[in-house]
Amino acid sequence: MTTEASFEMHAGDTKTLLITIVDEDGAAANLTGAALRYVMARGANPLVVKTTSGGEITIAANVATVPLLAADTAPLDGMYFHEMELIQGSDKATVLTGTVTISPTVG
Repeated sequence: MTTEASFEMHAGDTKTLLITIVDEDGAAANLTGAALRYVMARGANPLVVKTTSGGEITIAANVATVPLLAADTAPLDGMYFHEMELIQGSDKATVLTGTVTISPTVG
């Protein structure tokens, strides 16, 4: 099941995303052995990429934690699209979509 989540933040700020992943019936998804990939982009080229294989995303039960660091957001300004993919074996599903609006930092 795909969740839509949008948020706003300031460039250079940190933010921790807690993403609850559910199956088609709305029950907690079984993420045993799953890989996750989070991407923030404007157009086809990803500007921020986080993965479980890279150690940037952690999973506890059916909740994924994605830390956005100051260095990830410092050069950004404007609206971006973000999504998370769940990969289990040969199956792939988009579990999160939405927009991120990043405001410039004053000063």
